[in-house]
Amino acid sequence: MALLNPKTVLFFAAYLPQFLPMSKAPMSQTLELGFIFIHIAATTDCAYALAAGSLKPWLGKEQRLSYFGHKLAGCVYIGLGLLTAFTSQRVKNYSR
Repeated sequence: MALLNPKTVLFFAAYLPQFLPMSKAPMSQTLELGFIFIHIAATTDCAYALAAGSLKPWLGKEQRLSYFGHKLAGCVYIGLGLLTAFTSQRVKNYSR
């Protein structure tokens, strides 16, 4: 999913070099770590898709569970909004 996202490429270009030893070619190490990331991401995304696909028939039958899920999501959003409203810190402007 993030393979063609330019932000992912920028993240790897900025973050990975600090973990590369100078003894090997940096391009081969970057490609190796990139392939490892793609493998892990593909594996976890497939696991999420398989889990969601196997749970869908059960979740679709339960009307109460669907109702509870909608109410829970609404409460979470309201709670996060209140948390943001009451705990935000003011950013001081240091550019003078």
